[in-house]
Amino acid sequence: MSSAPNPVFFLDRTLDTVLVRETLQPQPDQFLRHADLFEPDTPDADWLPAITAQGAFVLTHERRLHYNPLELRVLLGSGAGTFIFVAKGLTGAGLAECVVRALPRLRRFARRHPRPFVAKVYVDGRIQRVLS
Repeated sequence: MSSAPNPVFFLDRTLDTVLVRETLQPQPDQFLRHADLFEPDTPDADWLPAITAQGAFVLTHERRLHYNPLELRVLLGSGAGTFIFVAKGLTGAGLAECVVRALPRLRRFARRHPRPFVAKVYVDGRIQRVLS
């Protein structure tokens, strides 16, 4: 078993919810929250470099994010490792459970793949790299 510390994950506005935070509380990982660090309307181009500089991996539920060329340029240009939860129809507790289910694979993926990257995370916890 690896002795490497668990990666730090950043919950963007779409995942920084009460249910997700409560569900993640017993996890050994460190989670940074958008609401703790930035104003709600802070543009992605501002917070992404700051989070990347801290070594955190971005977790988001913005399913269409990887289709926006400007957003992708900002993600990859900031050097971010970004995981997009693409589970349709999940809200609240279901989304929180999806995040917890994916954590072991997120940890492995984060340790094995150099940044920048964008990866999709499915409801069953599978991860598919989209861009690097």
